[in-house]
Amino acid sequence: MVQPTPKQMSREEKEAKVEEFQENIENFDVVGVLDMHSLPARQLQDIKKEMKEFATVRMSRKTLMDLALENSDRDGVDQLDLNEAVQPAFIFSEKDPFQLFSLIKKNKTSAAAQGGEIAPTDIEVDEGDTGIGPGPMLGKLQQAGLQVQVDDGSIHVTKSGVIIEQGEEITREDADLLNQLGIEPLEIGLDLKLAFAQDQVFTREDLDIDTEAYRKDVEAAAIRSFNLAVNAGVINDRTASTIVSKAVQNAKNLAISEGLPVKETIKEALALAASSSRGLESQLDLEDVDLDEAEDDESEAEESEEESDDSEDESEDESEEEADEE
Repeated sequence: MVQPTPKQMSREEKEAKVEEFQENIENFDVVGVLDMHSLPARQLQDIKKEMKEFATVRMSRKTLMDLALENSDRDGVDQLDLNEAVQPAFIFSEKDPFQLFSLIKKNKTSAAAQGGEIAPTDIEVDEGDTGIGPGPMLGKLQQAGLQVQVDDGSIHVTKSGVIIEQGEEITREDADLLNQLGIEPLEIGLDLKLAFAQDQVFTREDLDIDTEAYRKDVEAAAIRSFNLAVNAGVINDRTASTIVSKAVQNAKNLAISEGLPVKETIKEALALAASSSRGLESQLDLEDVDLDEAEDDESEAEESEEESDDSEDESEDESEEEADEE
């Protein structure tokens, strides 16, 4: 585990340490508070090597760290509360707080439990072959609440199950069981509790966001706002070309549907008319139409019309003769 700085420090050493902290506090964009509790020293050295390109980790006595925050000329940085961490350390970086938190999170590795730790998440044993032969382990798994059976000389878990819930203490017996199953339930890495940037303090909850889901939400919101602006006719640098294109297309569609003889749409209008005529032709059953009968009907109509005209002429002649006799 990470060991605190030895107690014996001269006055000059203390002053130099506080001065170093103050210089970093005022020069780096982001000042964070880490909790180094339960972090093995070996893993800390590995993590510091991996993070040296984007962050610097420094720690000392809590009183010296508090003094550096209080004496700093940087406005608002004294809002950082070192009591949020069991064993606090400073982290300094030029990354923004969200990027820093994400990078720290990516640099965590799994580790086996020793007993006495708190389960960070539900610890589940998956269904399948444990690879462990029958014996005392069979009873231990059953006591843990798992459904097991012996098959082909090894213990099989017949149904996945949670044996330790999030927030519960991992006992020594639990740790032994997990180690035999090859389960490493712990995450080893830096634990960023607070970060100060742009005159405000960000908590772990503020920084722990799903960046992929956030990106998708922003993209969806941008698409919805763009469509709303286009449909509402709000013209700006982003929507102007789309609005003009939409207006041109609507005008072309209107000209085509109304059969307007416009140069830009005449081909489409003729194509639409031809298609409509073909559709009308397909709806007519020309086989049921007797063309000969239609011609006879037309001839009879013409003869009837001629007879009617002759009758009218005879009536007019008779009327004139009667008028002459009088």
